[in-house]
Amino acid sequence: MATSSDPRPLAAWAVALGLGAAALVATVAGNALIVTRFEGAPRPDDLLFELLPYVWPARWLTIVALVGGFGAFVLVTLRQDLGRLPTFGAVLALMYLLRAGIMVLTPLAPPHEEGVFVTAPPQFGMFPSGHVAALTVLALLTPPDRRGLRRFQWAMVGLVVAGLLLAHGHYSVDVVGGLLLAYVVVHAWDSSRLLAPLSRAAGRVRPLQH
Repeated sequence: MATSSDPRPLAAWAVALGLGAAALVATVAGNALIVTRFEGAPRPDDLLFELLPYVWPARWLTIVALVGGFGAFVLVTLRQDLGRLPTFGAVLALMYLLRAGIMVLTPLAPPHEEGVFVTAPPQFGMFPSGHVAALTVLALLTPPDRRGLRRFQWAMVGLVVAGLLLAHGHYSVDVVGGLLLAYVVVHAWDSSRLLAPLSRAAGRVRPLQH
């Protein structure tokens, strides 16, 4: 049942789309800065790369994890929580907006010359990992009472981490950074005074009990 504290759909979608557009622009701008100003960015050593074998086909695991994680989350949300879709989209967009600002602070070359993805797009920053952060956000947004979906989402997080490390798609510190960024964004969305206007407009991650 709707209450006075529920977000208005148009306002929620405006916040989600606005944050999404800002994240896209910031990511493109940050990537251009890295490519043009830091062409000779360093490629540091990584302890896990030394300990784990290099498995090129493992990069396909990232595709499986992203398709599986996003596909399952969107399908369940469309069927059961359609009204909360802009809330989830806004949280995810905020994460990508923050990542765009963070990635230019410490420009690094991709750990492998073939890049992060199955194909070879331009550099999109290394730290923190957007792959890991996005799937971790989805896992954290999944309601605790949906145990099957929640376990599946965390399995997809594990799968993308394995794929990125085995295929040298991201440094291990990028993976840790992605996990931390996702945790901070999801938990700050409801509790941070700075984000309170966005949370009120787009909706809380954990709705207030009435």
